[in-house]
Amino acid sequence: MRERKFVVAIIAGVVLLLCLAGFASAYRAYAKASTVKATLKGSYSQLQAIYNENPFPCLTNMTVLRGDTDWMNNWHQSLTMELRAIATPSTNPSSSIFIAKLQESSEELHKLARVDGSKMLPDGFAFGFERYLPRGYPAPEHVRRLSLQFSMVEAIVREILGSRVTELSQVDRERFEVESAEASSAGRRRGVAPAAVVAPPTDTDSGYSRQHFTIAFTSDEKALAEVLNRLAKMPLFVVVTEIKIDRVERGLRPRAEKATGEADKSAPPPPPTQRLVSGPGIAPLLKTRMLIDVYTFEGV
Repeated sequence: MRERKFVVAIIAGVVLLLCLAGFASAYRAYAKASTVKATLKGSYSQLQAIYNENPFPCLTNMTVLRGDTDWMNNWHQSLTMELRAIATPSTNPSSSIFIAKLQESSEELHKLARVDGSKMLPDGFAFGFERYLPRGYPAPEHVRRLSLQFSMVEAIVREILGSRVTELSQVDRERFEVESAEASSAGRRRGVAPAAVVAPPTDTDSGYSRQHFTIAFTSDEKALAEVLNRLAKMPLFVVVTEIKIDRVERGLRPRAEKATGEADKSAPPPPPTQRLVSGPGIAPLLKTRMLIDVYTFEGV
């Protein structure tokens, strides 16, 4: 009995020491972050003071001021990067959370596409994520960029559906996922082409990244103009890099004619047939294909 109490006491002591060590580590990290934040705030105040000064504009003063400003800018940037590294550790969403969000938002968009008895999306439309809808899980290292792509696609599709297009027929994205050899061979056996492999667009030296999308829809001229206006007003930094518009002819049904034997001979002859070339009833449909780039910027 005493030996058992002794073992329990030792275990409790070890757990207590581990808790104290964790608390001490967290406190040191918090203290370091607070120190960096205070230093950053002070440097920013000094930088603002330098900008607000109005020294005599001689060459010597301007040279000294320019050197001090450059030094303060570099110091402020390094402190900002250090504070981000301490205060905002990187986190990756899980594959299951991404799939749940993808399925839920996809169903919501399909409901949004049903307006006035018509439907602006084909059945089973997957918004460029056919690989994961209705089921499928991405590799953990791909989840972050896939989540970013889908958030952009969802925002763009909402604007297009809000413009009341006739049909949204294509949404494609950069396929950056590299398939395993097993998945590729299985796809070839089923006759499915593997997804294209595209290099990640993030450029750490440029400070921004770009996601590329292809959108195709059918609409009239008014809805097309509305789509372009909505894309231009989006909070996202959206750039239409290429647009191709083809006219889709709408056929006119010929008027039903009476049989020759049943024609009313007493009725006056019909007026000469006239061809309508314009008017709201026969406005041509336009098949539009857009290439869109959506930019994100570091720190924004």
